[in-house]
Amino acid sequence: MLKVSSSLPDIAVLRGGDKDFKKSLQTGGEVLASLKKIGYQPVDVLIQKDGTWTTLGSPTDPHTIFTRSHNVIDTTEMSDKPYHALADKLGLTIHFSRQEKRYLDREDIYRVLRQNNIKVPKTIMIRSREALNASVFRNIWTTLHTPLLIRPVSPYKNFESKLVRSFHELEFFIKDYHQKGVDVHVLTYRDNVQLSSIAVLPSFRDQEVYTPLWVDVFHEGDTPPNKESTFLPHTHAPLLKKEKVSALMQKISNVFHFKKPMLVDFITHNNELHVVTVDFYPSLKNDGRFMKSLATTGVDIGHYIHNIVIKDVQ
Repeated sequence: MLKVSSSLPDIAVLRGGDKDFKKSLQTGGEVLASLKKIGYQPVDVLIQKDGTWTTLGSPTDPHTIFTRSHNVIDTTEMSDKPYHALADKLGLTIHFSRQEKRYLDREDIYRVLRQNNIKVPKTIMIRSREALNASVFRNIWTTLHTPLLIRPVSPYKNFESKLVRSFHELEFFIKDYHQKGVDVHVLTYRDNVQLSSIAVLPSFRDQEVYTPLWVDVFHEGDTPPNKESTFLPHTHAPLLKKEKVSALMQKISNVFHFKKPMLVDFITHNNELHVVTVDFYPSLKNDGRFMKSLATTGVDIGHYIHNIVIKDVQ
């Protein structure tokens, strides 16, 4: 088992925050445990909901942490906070952070992918600021095949996707989202097609973009894949499909010029790969799709962060 040198730079792990506090506590705890397992002594930084910082129960602050630690892992889901601006000022990269100055919703992502001849599902967009009338529902019903998936255009809003099979359900859920000010995508849900998820790892194992095995997502009933679904590595894919998937992930990485780990969901339809989701900020939870795909490389998140640290040292 890898045991790191005590001379390597300190690592701070940020967890908590004012967005999904409990989830971040768990995710950060898993990252801390993984780093400790290979010999690191990471600094556990708890960000309270009110914005105060503590470590080992004692008050601290971003400047103290950033000047002490050469590498910072952010397991919160916060963005545009003062500590992000401070990191930029200090020239410090916060890994896995949402500080990246870009925001692309699902419609933006699909538009970019279509412009680069990457296949995506056909969608109909409904903006909450635009008036709803009967023709909107009729157009969707006559244009797309059922069942239909209605999902928020912004993947980070706390609203679930809805799977509908009747015209009545279509009207009800779209009106409900519209009243709540949520823009939505409507698309045909291909429940007979396997959804797969793959981690996209830049600068890993001497490759510009490394793609491990993908995981297939198995779900039951009339609900789309979710955190309760079963994820299993696809270990018996033919070489040709592996090469097609790797080439597509390389192309996606180049299209978005994104040099951080991503998670891509895709389906195979009519013998072609269709991209369903590109997640620029994948969850680091051990039971999540990104981590399941990463695990097929034989390493966990601690080893992967170690790879980042070594590159920084070099």
